[in-house]
Amino acid sequence: MLFGKNLMPDGRPTMSEWPVRVWAEKELKEEFRIQARKWIKGEFEEYRFVYAPERKTAKNSYAYVFGYGKEEVLFLKKSEDGVERILLRKDQVREAAVERELLNVQLKLYYEEKKERKELIFPYVASVYYLYDPFLNWVLNLEQDFQPTQAEGENPRPEKLYHESLPMYNFSLDAYRLGNGFQEYQYHKEECRSRWMPWKKHVKEWLKIDMEKGIFEVYSEGYYKRCRYCMISED
Repeated sequence: MLFGKNLMPDGRPTMSEWPVRVWAEKELKEEFRIQARKWIKGEFEEYRFVYAPERKTAKNSYAYVFGYGKEEVLFLKKSEDGVERILLRKDQVREAAVERELLNVQLKLYYEEKKERKELIFPYVASVYYLYDPFLNWVLNLEQDFQPTQAEGENPRPEKLYHESLPMYNFSLDAYRLGNGFQEYQYHKEECRSRWMPWKKHVKEWLKIDMEKGIFEVYSEGYYKRCRYCMISED
């Protein structure tokens, strides 16, 4: 897609590049369907699958499929050599992170395999959060339809944080994925000047909250935001 006076490339994703829910096995392309069938134990409908097409306007983009259910995650990535396959158990995941910059989002899972820490990345478009939030909830051992806004309930966030930083107050709602509420937290902000435009200032902010099931952290700078869910190991 092109835009502007000089017909500069527009890197924004079109709707045809949005990830979609896969409702039936026949909807998968053959190379993905073969791998998915080998993994499935029982019926296709007992799992959730999502297909993310390659984004032609994004550098290093690739098509992928992931499925989850029965305590396992299957990740299939299309490459020049065929289809790469990663299979892991949910209890291997030690940390999850969601990074967002404008419309571009990445869900990252950090897991252990043979005592080695590994990273699995799920790139997607912010508009289809409804496909990835249930997966994140499932990874964090919550019901897939879990809603932080409802979970806050009788345990509201501290008003002090609201006055310190409205953005961080809003972001802190996601901490309820790791527990029932909080009053204590660590907050820090720093004003910085742009290297290329020293007359312009921007703010970096950090928030850390200890919850019952782990540690929730947020880092924010400009259009970029990262939320980390560090789970307490049950080993």
